[in-house]
Amino acid sequence: MARVQIPTDANRNAVQVVPAVVALEETYDATISSSTEITLNASTTFIEVTAIDKGIFMKWGTTDVSNSDFDEFIAAGQSRQYYVPRDTSGDLYTAVNFIEQAATAVLVMIEK
Repeated sequence: MARVQIPTDANRNAVQVVPAVVALEETYDATISSSTEITLNASTTFIEVTAIDKGIFMKWGTTDVSNSDFDEFIAAGQSRQYYVPRDTSGDLYTAVNFIEQAATAVLVMIEK
């Protein structure tokens, strides 16, 4: 697995940007009213998540996500980028779960 060096700003702080590689997988889901689990491509190290219309809660791993148990929140009309973190065994997470904040939320996820 190739590692991409994260660029830094003038203060030597890491600046997270989308890797310039072809997407491994793409997901468009307008039906995330219950916890929706997406199994990541075995080569995925980075994801970009977009919430269309309503916010979306996100949780790494195979545990269901809810509005009281989540790792990230993507606000409506926003995109967020994440390097896939490592689980307690030291391996990259192989799945991620999403649920809508309110009806009509749409999820777009790109794996790289």
